[in-house]
Amino acid sequence: MTRYLLYFLTGVAVATFILFFRGYAGVGHSAYADVALRAAMVLFGVVSWLTLFRMRVGALLALGCLLAMVPWAVRLWGVIPERESDLTHYILLAHAVLSGLLLLSLLVSARYAFSRHSWRLGTATPGLLVKILLSLIPLAVAAAWFAVMPKL
Repeated sequence: MTRYLLYFLTGVAVATFILFFRGYAGVGHSAYADVALRAAMVLFGVVSWLTLFRMRVGALLALGCLLAMVPWAVRLWGVIPERESDLTHYILLAHAVLSGLLLLSLLVSARYAFSRHSWRLGTATPGLLVKILLSLIPLAVAAAWFAVMPKL
């Protein structure tokens, strides 16, 4: 269950960060941001609930999505300090928190993907009804984002 929350939070945070700066700050599109945005949407929209039902497949997909976000995060560490703005320090702080969350999720995914122990180790899985309710949350958020955004 903690992996579900970690993947959901990471995916929503990265996608929101990218969409916020595209919409409000007027930051242009880049290939890194496009890949990271799509990976974040897959992470919270599919992978988070998939880990509730199939841990092995969810951990491997999460690892792929998180690795796709790493070049975007690394690139921003070089781009953000170059911008002259009053909000640069706040943006760097937000990106530091986001990078820490991304690194934590990446480490958790790698630990579960390359572990030789049982895939069932970790926190207890919730019951079937809770799994169904938790799987509807990311699907509803993804559907709302796709309904509101005309084109990514």
